[in-house]
Formats: sequence, C-alpha cells, structure tokens
Amino acid sequence: SEMFDTNDRQLAKELPTRRQRRTCVVNGLFGVATLTVALFLLTLCLRFDTSAARTADVLKVELSHGGVLVGRHRTSHSGRHMRAFMGVPYALPPVDELRFKPPVPYGAWAGEKHVIKDSPICIQRDPYRRDMEIEGSEDCLYLNVYTPEEHNQTSALPVMIYFHGGGFQCGSGVSSFYGPEFLLDRDVILVIGNYRVGPLGFLSTETLDCPGNFGLKDQVEILRWVQRNIAAFGGDPQSVTIFGNSAGGASVTYHMLSNSSKGLFHKAIIQSGTYYNPWAQPQYKGISARRTRQAAKLVGCDDQAKWPKLLKCLRGASAEKVVATVYQLFEWDFDPMVPYQPVVEPPHEGAFLTIPPREVEIPHGFSLPIMIGATSEEGLLKTAPLLNVPGLLDDYKQNFDWILPIQLQYDHHAPEVREEMTRKIVEFYFKDGHNYDKYNHQNITDLISDGWFIAGIDEYLRQRVLAEKSVKMPPFYVYLFEHRSPASFSELFKGGREDYYGACHAEELQYLFPVALELFVSASPTKSDRDLREAMLNMWVNFAKEG
Repeated sequence: SEMFDTNDRQLAKELPTRRQRRTCVVNGLFGVATLTVALFLLTLCLRFDTSAARTADVLKVELSHGGVLVGRHRTSHSGRHMRAFMGVPYALPPVDELRFKPPVPYGAWAGEKHVIKDSPICIQRDPYRRDMEIEGSEDCLYLNVYTPEEHNQTSALPVMIYFHGGGFQCGSGVSSFYGPEFLLDRDVILVIGNYRVGPLGFLSTETLDCPGNFGLKDQVEILRWVQRNIAAFGGDPQSVTIFGNSAGGASVTYHMLSNSSKGLFHKAIIQSGTYYNPWAQPQYKGISARRTRQAAKLVGCDDQAKWPKLLKCLRGASAEKVVATVYQLFEWDFDPMVPYQPVVEPPHEGAFLTIPPREVEIPHGFSLPIMIGATSEEGLLKTAPLLNVPGLLDDYKQNFDWILPIQLQYDHHAPEVREEMTRKIVEFYFKDGHNYDKYNHQNITDLISDGWFIAGIDEYLRQRVLAEKSVKMPPFYVYLFEHRSPASFSELFKGGREDYYGACHAEELQYLFPVALELFVSASPTKSDRDLREAMLNMWVNFAKEG
C-alpha cells in the first residue's frame, strides 16, 4: 500500500512534466506543420505570381487606341496552345436611337478589358430549325480573335475573317459553333464577329430615313477594326481573307462589290451563296418599304404614318416584338426564305450599296484571288423538312403553283409571267408529274438546289469568266462538296436523325469548324472524314496564305 502511495505521489510529480513534454511535442509538430503549410502557400503564391506574369506577357494585347485586351488560353484540336480574345466590342450597342442606324465604332478605353467569353448573339429567331424561341440581345456587336500562342513564321500571320450564315435572319460567331480548334492547328489568325440580323439588321424604308443594310455595314466595321488592330495580335493587315457560308458567302460577294469594303481585304472564299441568289439579291423596289409598314402594324405602330414618326415608334418597341414580325411575314411554311434582304440604297455618305449588282460589269473584288463552291444537294435545306415534317409534302404538292413563286421569289411578276415560269419549271423537273417522296426526291431537291443556290453561283462564275476576257485577273478556284459525312445538316433542318439524303447545305462546315462536336454528338468521324478535314483545312489556309 505504501509502495502504491509512493508510486502515485511520484507519478503525480511527473504528470505535469509529461504533459509539458507532450504539449511541446504537439506544439512542435504543429509548428512544423504550420511552417510546412506556410512554405507551401508561399511557394504557391510565388508560382501564382510567376504564372500571372507569364499570362500578362502572352495574353495582353494593346490596341491602336491604347486600351488593353486580356484574353484567355485555349488549345487547338491537336493540343496546340492558342490565345482567344472573346467578346471584343467593335461598335457601340445599336439600341435606342442607334437602332436602324449604321454601326458607331466602339472607341477607346483606359486600362484593361477582360475578353474571355462569348458575347450574347444578336437577337433572333431561327426559322431553319423551326425554332419558336427568340434569343439573344441587341447589345451584340462583338467579335472573337484567335491566334496561335507560338508559331513557325517569322513574318506576320495571314488573317481569316469569317462571316456566319443564317439567311441574314439568324446565326452568330460564337465559339460553340464556329470554334478555332481546327483552323488554329495552322499558322493563321481567325476573326469571327456577330452582325445584326433580321429586321434589326435589314429593315429599310428605301429612303434616307432608314436606308438599310445595317448588318452588312456591321461587317464593314469588323473589316475596319481588323485593319486598325490586327497587327497588335501578330496578324498581317495586308493579308486578309474573308470567307463565309450561305448568307456569309453572299456577304463576301457584296464586299467584293461595295466601295465601303474596297481595300479592306485581299482574298475571298465564297461558300454556297452569292448576291445573285434570290434570297440574297437586293429586294425588288417597294418590297422592303412595304414590309417595314407591315412590321410597324404588327408591333402596334401607325403603319400609315410618315417615316420619321413610324421609325420613332419602331425604335420604342421591344426588340422581341420587332423580331417576332419575321414569322408573321412568311406566306407559306417558312417562305419566302428571307423576308428582310439587302437593298439598293439611295446615294448618301456611308451607303453600302447604291447600284444593283447586275449593273456592275466588273466588281472591284474580281481583281482578287477567289475560291467558290457549293455542296451537291444544297436544296436539302428545304426538301429535308418537306420530306419529313408530317403533312408538309402533301400541302406542297396540292398548292404547288401558288407556293413555288413565293419560294423562288418570282411572285412579284405579273400573273401571266408567273404562270409561264412555273410551267417551264414543271416541264424541266417534273416530266413524270409530282411523284417525289422521301425515297425518290432527287428532282425536287435539284429544283430547290438550282433555284436557291446553284443558278446564282453559276451566274456569278459566268460574270467572272467574262470579265477575265477583258482584264487580266488572278486565278480563281471552284469546288464541289459531295462527301457523305458522319452527320448531316439535314438533321438540323428537320430531316430526321437517321435519314441520309445527300450532301446538304452547310455540310462542309463540320470540316472547317468543330460544329459536329456540339450539334451531332452521336456521330463518329471515320478515317476518310478525318483525312478530308485535313485536306480542306490545308486548302482553305493555303489559299489564305498564297491565294
């Protein structure tokens, strides 16, 4: 017992010492841990600072007016490092009093502007996908610039400016659709911008009150922005290629004609569209003004008012209401395909187009290298839904003589002229009557292909060949795209996911941009698809470099 008491007393004496030692050990361990964490955080901070310094060098670009853009890092399809400057403002928001006015350059700013994500698309509704939703914003005049982070060239890089399609009614330059991943595997700079579409881009009174062509004037402002600023990105302002599909291709031909665009680019690629296509050519006199009054009535304005009062009312209406008028101007299904088209403007300072294209014998753009082409079944843009949407084909056949002049836009002619044109078309395409269906559609597809696309492209080519007889010109190249792809744009145009009808309008885009990754998630490219992609990218980029 005494021994026990003695041990207890001894233990009691030692306990504080043990606790102190344990506390010292714990504190020591905690101190080491704290020091380790502190050193780690310090290292992290140092690394972060170093990274920030690197980012500042690579991703900051000072524009001609002194303002600085701060972009972001992205990787190309093959893993190449590139810089992306996304949502760069090139014009003031075209709202309030600037609605239905030419673009006003954005101007200068002090300090840095972070441009790391897509801007809103221009407010629109997509009739080709038969969308009912109105999306986007009026504050949409922004562009994206993509450059390699490092490249093999010692000189400045060639620049490619893409104008999106969408029938002057829809579309945008967003990276989810027109991303740089394929083209930026090569030494080139890519610029893609939004421009106003639909009534907000192309409404016209056919007078100086509202001359029109604002979407095309937005594109001119993009060209001017590139001339002022692209050298700061490592681009060559004297080596600019413009290219586009559908309405974008037609836009390219307009820039080759308009004095507003002269000297702002040096090569042109025209994909599936020219200003001779019925949906892209200037509206016949009186149609644009009539549709402006129709739009005014639809949004609740006095459609008989004089132009200044009517336009004031239209500027006060919501953008959604103005855009909604488009669908109410269709006469059958989604035709006429483009209710708001480019127009011939009255002469004035800043006019984009004052002479009908057919009255210009040799456009200034004919002096430049040109590549132009189409897909083999362009008309699937219309026949895909015609063959697949329930009831549409039967209605089309029953009312063919009334629908076709609207569809091919010759309904402005006198009744006897319309009837004669329709009779000749039927004789040529439907010798055996209207016997086309989902499994036998080549004749109706050819009719729409020719009427909407091929005839206009052919007329443009003939004009270029004729001009070459009187003036020495650089070579021009013609392509035809007929490859069967893993996914078809006819699916987007409501032709069905599993049905293949042919090489549809816009089919070639999936080889220039990674659109298939976003739109056709169940499609898997074969080796021949990948080989074709590399061949096309080489063709497009080599043309941009060498012409």
